[in-house]
Amino acid sequence: WLLALALRVLGAGADVRKQVVNTAWWPPGTERKAESVGIISHGFVYMTAMMEYNDTLAKTTQAELKDVRDIAEAAGAGLENLVDCLANAPKGGAAGVRRAFERALAAKLPKGAELPALTVVEAPGEYAYFNVSISCVAALPGAPRRALRAGSAYGVSARGLLHLESSGTLDAALHSLEHLVRKAGASGLHGVAECTAFVQDVRRDAPLLRRALGAGAGASGLVLTVVQAGLEAGKAVALRCVAAVPANSPGVGGSSDGGIEHHSKDVVVARRFAFVAGQRARLTNGTDGFDALEQALSIAGVGLSDVLSCLFFVTDQAQVFDLFDGFFDVFNAKHPPPPTRGELEAETECEDCAVMMRCIAAMPAAVELTTAELPG
Repeated sequence: WLLALALRVLGAGADVRKQVVNTAWWPPGTERKAESVGIISHGFVYMTAMMEYNDTLAKTTQAELKDVRDIAEAAGAGLENLVDCLANAPKGGAAGVRRAFERALAAKLPKGAELPALTVVEAPGEYAYFNVSISCVAALPGAPRRALRAGSAYGVSARGLLHLESSGTLDAALHSLEHLVRKAGASGLHGVAECTAFVQDVRRDAPLLRRALGAGAGASGLVLTVVQAGLEAGKAVALRCVAAVPANSPGVGGSSDGGIEHHSKDVVVARRFAFVAGQRARLTNGTDGFDALEQALSIAGVGLSDVLSCLFFVTDQAQVFDLFDGFFDVFNAKHPPPPTRGELEAETECEDCAVMMRCIAAMPAAVELTTAELPG
């Protein structure tokens, strides 16, 4: 809470590159032994996936959203500031999980507040007995926030980034994605920094999706991670994307992609964040994938200590603790503080990979607020 207070005192000129958030149930120092439960960076709050177990889905989603609220409030935000969430559901349960989360959120939000973008996929999470979890991103208060819809796409624009979900048939999802980004003030697919695509059949659908996005994006080169997961009825693909849009007046006064800077086929920098496409690991502890991640980040001039959040796709849920060992060695021991994280069991484009890791890192800022500058 000191950091949130400091940001209010020092005003918009101050910026935080990477600051760990703690709660009463994840007190300071816990991140030395595990992942960070929340991290503030450049006006956003990244959160680790929350898992709860109760006798009904309604109670489970309510408990998980309480955890999300605790993290957001520790960072100086609230549920009304959420811009994006990813939830996993058991097979056949995506539609029910979406309804449960949307109802639980709507009941907790202030009157008139808009829901965040929400992607729901059918895939096992970190543990077999927690078959529903949710991870979210929030934008700190103090900047305009706007919800937008176009076709089958819905997103929330804040602080120069549009977090969105677009789903349906491949053609419909891509058309809606492009339309929504234009509506937010950027030039269609050229404004998209990163997408994680969930498809029904990764062998069949990934090549089709890559060709379609490549044709539409031209030289813009958004980074793309494609994995296989169950989806809600009638959906062939669910695109969870981030685009760079005008920060102050989305949808007004033409288009601008000035927030996009490209470094390689695996890394795109947008609004002081480095978005890294899924890096491949054939070792179950992910060591070779972390090496590849470090190399990709170096092109953007940042490193593993700057990583804010990772979404791990493992081919075998039973081997997730091997990944945790590798995570601890790389982030806790060698490049602290560790990022937030989420894990899903999913098949990827790499047939012989054990892990695929999609990560976000913080770029430097012109004016940074450090813990040494906090009041008190």
